[in-house]
Amino acid sequence: MRRKERQRAILAMVKDRGEIALEDACRAFRVSPATGRRDFAEIAVAGLAEKTWGGLRSRSLADGGDMIPSDERERARTAEKEAIARAAAALVADGDVVTIDGGTTTAFMAPYLANRPVRILTNSILIAHRIDRLRTKPTGAEVFLTGGFLYPRSGLLVGPQAVESLSQYHAAWAFLSAGGLDETGGTNTNQLVVESERTMIRMAEKAVILADVSKWRRREMVRAFAWSEVAMLVTDAVPPVGAFPDPGKTRLLVAGE
Repeated sequence: MRRKERQRAILAMVKDRGEIALEDACRAFRVSPATGRRDFAEIAVAGLAEKTWGGLRSRSLADGGDMIPSDERERARTAEKEAIARAAAALVADGDVVTIDGGTTTAFMAPYLANRPVRILTNSILIAHRIDRLRTKPTGAEVFLTGGFLYPRSGLLVGPQAVESLSQYHAAWAFLSAGGLDETGGTNTNQLVVESERTMIRMAEKAVILADVSKWRRREMVRAFAWSEVAMLVTDAVPPVGAFPDPGKTRLLVAGE
């Protein structure tokens, strides 16, 4: 495949998925990492996509500031997010109290919990609404929503009121998304979001991270957690070699395996 033809195919993949990792592109087009990096750089210089840490991101996702609008994020890698969410929801037992962080991957848990006898605490108006809309049984999920500042275009409640509300509860599980993952842990784009996430981790018996492989080797601005602080990572494929450390306390669950 010629260079320009390959770059058009890479760009089509980016538009379809929202973003891709360098490793995925090299495997799909059978090129070396050096060739893949040159392709990514030329696409980014042309303004057709944005280069990220180890990947390439659609410009429609890149132009949203520090918090990409939730409806745009949700359209990327939907099949992978669905599988991850289904595997994560299967960890929950009837009667459990769970906290769910506002993210597009965690939002896919709603259909699998809405009619379960569980209690859910979330800082996401979108997740609360989705569960309420999907609940058809009187014994279905009870939903508790935090207070706080509604962060623009995200559906997230954040700030001191959200943290204070989360601090009042004890949960069996905390399910969280991440903006980026590396060998040390996870990062996210916004300090206010991370403050709520860290509170969820602290107040739960077990914290579970839901993230597809596009998040690997990506670093956002704010450090959210270390691997030693979470019990499990639920993802859609085995992480790249060297990306996930000796798990220690953190179990790796690959959806579909």
